[in-house]
Parts: sequence; structure tokens; C-alpha cells
Amino acid sequence: MSNGNGQNIIDKILADANAEAKKITDAAMKEAEVVVETANAKVQKESEALSKLAQAEADKAAAKEISSAEMLAKKMILTQKQAILEEVIKSAKAKLLSLTDVEYKVIIIGMLDKADIPEDAEVILSKKDKAAFGKEVASNGYNVSDETRDIDGGFIIKKGDIEYNYSFESIISVEKEDIEHIAAKILFG
Repeated sequence: MSNGNGQNIIDKILADANAEAKKITDAAMKEAEVVVETANAKVQKESEALSKLAQAEADKAAAKEISSAEMLAKKMILTQKQAILEEVIKSAKAKLLSLTDVEYKVIIIGMLDKADIPEDAEVILSKKDKAAFGKEVASNGYNVSDETRDIDGGFIIKKGDIEYNYSFESIISVEKEDIEHIAAKILFG
């Protein structure tokens, strides 16, 4: 596997999540339509019962009832999308952390090969990764640091006081922000 495969895993998870989000959004929209239809029916009954002198008040009540129903529908959809987003993030972490040792090592080395590593920079691994394949990383020409970090996966590049965080947690955090931006465009765009 290469870093591309790691990205493919993330892309697959995002595609699955987008499909699930669409399914849940469609269901929430159908439910919202029922709420809106019910509100419209209620408004219609109230409007017919009122005299012509009270028609203006009935129209105001109708607009308020419909507006409330539409707001409720939007809240329901947003809640579902947020729940999906959290589930996708958990699933992405679990899939990355459940790779076999060989797959994981290949992904890390592939990520290193694609990373823009400054000259004389150090690669900081977790204790587990350093013990498992730190020598192999060093034999590929990378300056493996004596320092280790408490990260679940990935690595950190350090040059002087500057650090570039390629830990899985950091990568997923960036992806989460991208997903939230896409969701915001769908909801409010």
C-alpha cells in the first residue's frame, strides 16, 4: 500500500458517509414534508373557520406555523448530519488503527515519501512504531529522532522548533473540517 491507499480509505469512508447522509437527509426531508403538510392542513381548517374580518390574522398564523415546521425540519436534518459526521470520524479512526502491521508500515512509509520534509528534519514516531519499523524508516534515508510521541498513528516531522503533524488524529481533524464545510454548503448554500 502507499499513501494513496490511505487516502483511498479516507475517500471511501467519506463516500460511504455522504451516501448515508443523503439517505438520512432524504428520510428527514420526507418526515419534514409530513410535518409541513400537517401544519398546512391545520392552517387550512383554522382559516375556513374564521370570518373574512379575521382572515389577516389567519394568514399570519399560517405563516408562523409553516415557518416553525420548516425550522423543525432543518433542525432534524442538521442533527442527523452531525451524528453521521461523528460516526464517520469514529469509523475512519477505527479503520486506520485496524490495519495490519504490514499495511500500516507501508502506509506510513508512503506518507513519508509523499511528505514535504525539510532538509535536516527529524521524523518522530510513536514508541511502538519506532520499535516496529524505525530502522526501516531510517534505512529509507529519513532521520529518525530519538524522541518519541504519544500518537495513535502517523508521525511528526520536526525541524528546529517547527513541527508538522502527520498523526492520524491531525489528518482526521483536517478531514472533519472539510466535511463540516461541505455539510454547511449543503445545509445553508
